Amino acid sequence: MLTRVHHVGLVVQRLEDGLAFWRDALGLRVSKQATVPDQGVRAALLPIGRSEIELLEPVTANGGVAKFLEKRGEGLHHVCFETPDVSAELERARAAGFPLIDEAPRAGLAGTICFLHPKGTRGVLVEFATPPPGEASHHGAPGSGPLAGLALAEVTARSRDAAAAAELFASKLTLERLGTNVVATGGVRLHFVADAADSEGLSGLVLEVADLAAARPALSAFGPSADTHGFHLDPGRCHGVPLRIQRGT
Repeated sequence: MLTRVHHVGLVVQRLEDGLAFWRDALGLRVSKQATVPDQGVRAALLPIGRSEIELLEPVTANGGVAKFLEKRGEGLHHVCFETPDVSAELERARAAGFPLIDEAPRAGLAGTICFLHPKGTRGVLVEFATPPPGEASHHGAPGSGPLAGLALAEVTARSRDAAAAAELFASKLTLERLGTNVVATGGVRLHFVADAADSEGLSGLVLEVADLAAARPALSAFGPSADTHGFHLDPGRCHGVPLRIQRGT
């Protein structure tokens, strides 16, 4: 069973630059930081509402994250779902016919982890994680100020067939179906957006904040532009991550 979006992984050129945005500008705190040699990364986890942001800086030139950065630049890399038993979840995925990157669970910053191959999940790189015993699975809201209560509300993904992608994640990964193109777990939505282009995969994040009117001027350095739901930030100033900020429900 997948109980929540544990984190969304973001690739950055330098970890310090990623922290300057997510920690210093957005007010998140670092809950864990380490070098993970077998993944070739320096990484940090920052709680955000019901989930976390994982920043990944490649430290070896031949690792998967380094190749991602070289090919695509900074930006969204993967979505990780928490499960109480990553080994059992991996076996269910194998039995369901998902192509795997990991044949067995291994250690990662989030705990015991494994990855599915994106060719079986509509271009979305999916990770499963079982956190270490005693590690909190839910976090309090970020501190006071104009960005108080900042939380991850939605992960957006492009798909050539958005309804079929949502059905795959609902039927085979047992996420809750909320609509034709939307599934969810632990209060965070995964929204598939129809895109006729060949490119599929993660395409944006939606964050919620308690005081939308105060949040926009606080983020003026990141090129906010208004839309019907709130405002967007300039991805070029957010390390390649398209972000929409809206009022919390």
